[in-house]
Order: sequence, then C-alpha cells, then structure tokens
Amino acid sequence: MKNSKLIVDYDYDFEVLAIISSVKDYKLAWALNKSLNINLCKTSDLCLDFVKDSRLLISNFIFETEYTTFRLLKNKSYEFAKNPKPYLLPELKEYDYIIKISGEHTSLNAENTLENSKSLSVVEYIKQIDIHNLKSKENLIF
Repeated sequence: MKNSKLIVDYDYDFEVLAIISSVKDYKLAWALNKSLNINLCKTSDLCLDFVKDSRLLISNFIFETEYTTFRLLKNKSYEFAKNPKPYLLPELKEYDYIIKISGEHTSLNAENTLENSKSLSVVEYIKQIDIHNLKSKENLIF
C-alpha cells in the first residue's frame, strides 16, 4: 500500500513582537494596558502537547476587539519536565515574552505597539519578528 503525505500550508496572517523584560507577566500586562489604552486580561494557560509526552504550559493574556486579537504570551513554559526545549519559540529563547497581533490592522498594530512599548520602564528591549523566518512558527497557530 502506498503512503501519502498531508502537506498543510498555514496562513500566517499575524504579527509577532518579542520582548525582553524581567518583570512578572501580570506586571507587564498592566504596563501595556496603560501604555496602549487596552485591557489585557489573564485567561487560561495555553497547553501545547507534543509527541513523546512533552508539554508546554504558557501564560496567556488576551485583549479582543471586533477586528483585532492582541495576545501577550510568556515564551518559557511553566511546566517542562520532559521537554528539553521549554520555549514557545525556541529560536527566540533570549526573549521573555511574545506579543501576537492578529486580525484587521487598526491603531493596535505592531508598529504602534513597538513605539509605545519602547518607553516603558519594564520593557528592556522589544523587537518585531518576521514570522516567516521562524522554524517553530506552527507553535503560534491556535
């Protein structure tokens, strides 16, 4: 019997920002709320299960409007007992947080977020990431 492969080509229609910050996730969310005039709310942690019983638990804050979804994700997992790479995006392990912006581009886009976040004292460094250059970009499909 001949085997067939299913090849799926995802549409990566979102923008990604990476943040270096030493503060707790709730404090960063609070600072972003004040700076961007949004309301990031803590939701249930993302649970990503991989083969060989490895699992990532990622802190998840979300703000949604009618057209845009803004997520603040912690890059390092809370629980990573059997996972040698406990990061949401392992190639960006030097970054502590990931911002994922999807939907229609309004005033809450990557450029405005980048400019407003640079002046925050809790943000040490922030950078826009080209999603097409990431090997583990499938981890952001949810």
